[in-house]
Amino acid sequence: MPVSAPTIPSAGFRDAAAADNKQVPIHRWVPWIAGYSSAFVQDAFDHYLPDVDDATILDPFAGVGTTLIEAQLRGWSAIGFDINPYAAMACRAKLSAAGIEPDELADLITEYQATAGDQETLIDTGALNGCRPTSTAPAGFKTRIDFYSPRVMQKVLFTRDFIDSVENSALRDLMNLAFASVMVSFSNYSYEPSLGSRPGAGKPLIEDASVVEILSSKLQLMLDDVEWLRGRESGSDEWAVYEQSFLEPECPVHANSVDLIVTSPPYLNNYHYVRNTRPQMYWLGFATSPAQLRSLEETNFGKFWQTVREQEPIRLDFEHSQLAAQIEIIRGLRVEKGIYGGNGWANYAATYYNDTFRFVSRIHDVLVPGGAAIIVVGNSLLQGVELKVEQHLGEIGEMCGLVCEDVHIVRQKRVGSSIVNTGAREAAGSKVMLYDAATVLRKPK
Repeated sequence: MPVSAPTIPSAGFRDAAAADNKQVPIHRWVPWIAGYSSAFVQDAFDHYLPDVDDATILDPFAGVGTTLIEAQLRGWSAIGFDINPYAAMACRAKLSAAGIEPDELADLITEYQATAGDQETLIDTGALNGCRPTSTAPAGFKTRIDFYSPRVMQKVLFTRDFIDSVENSALRDLMNLAFASVMVSFSNYSYEPSLGSRPGAGKPLIEDASVVEILSSKLQLMLDDVEWLRGRESGSDEWAVYEQSFLEPECPVHANSVDLIVTSPPYLNNYHYVRNTRPQMYWLGFATSPAQLRSLEETNFGKFWQTVREQEPIRLDFEHSQLAAQIEIIRGLRVEKGIYGGNGWANYAATYYNDTFRFVSRIHDVLVPGGAAIIVVGNSLLQGVELKVEQHLGEIGEMCGLVCEDVHIVRQKRVGSSIVNTGAREAAGSKVMLYDAATVLRKPK
């Protein structure tokens, strides 16, 4: 059945922009270019699970755990999925933070500042006298320009030596997460918001930086938040984070067991999540070759345009005449451009929506009768054709036996596609505003 146009949220959702998380305890540990704010999740909980003491919350695309942390803070059970090992590690480290002893973390920070700080002083004064770090840069990590300048690289490797020497696994994970969250800041790359070289963004190379000072500041912030957690009465240790796709045939979540889903799948024609975490993947040992990253690209929800653009025409696996017609319009555009033309982009859209259908079908299975899913997505432009993903999602939900309760605008303007020089947004018949919306699907009782 047709789904009505998005409305300003009657549920009272605050702006979903994830940038607000930079100031919020625990959430501020890891910068993430995608997702939504903790305030948005709080509003979703307040509106769809008011006055509830016990609930099971699911985020099938957990990212760095915004939904999961908010569920834990309320004392609820939290379940998350993410195929990205770095994101899954971030979720686990944040959810484990309540078990960290503040004094132990404080002592570790002091020891790190003394040990690695002395090594940095020797580097700065040229007095290393043959002392060398035992750590090495990951061999498989290749970049167009040096990721770290020589002096910074020495400091990074001494820091890696210290982290590897930490015997307490929870504290070592916390240090690894702190390092991963700041490692790009003293590199010759930056997020604009996609990862690219600093010279490419008109910025100078970073010839030197105090790695110890930058990492210590992050660790101190984490310590402050661990102490903040200790001061709270509520909390839950009932959580699980699965490093796999929610769409795998064997799903560890039982049918009719989830009270509320708050999530945001990868957007159609948006950021390349795997490539943006490439430095963390290599430096933390989650990847040693491009083949491992390709495997993640192929597992990613909706795939990536680059993985399907050369295939034979891909069609929808379900009946939706209006959407199928839009995809065929895209397929017929700019055919002279070969893989950069319409067929590749049509394949991309069809693959994305086929995964959406599978995703919504799985949602129907795991929700309790009467349970709801709040799914944040954005409209997109492919070859100048606007695809209203949030409305299509509602219609697919109806096909799968769910009720589309509403579609709310949660951010009225967002930055567009990060895929440049591809014609993805060319030839629009009119100026189209990109926005974020929350589609609300409910399982009938």
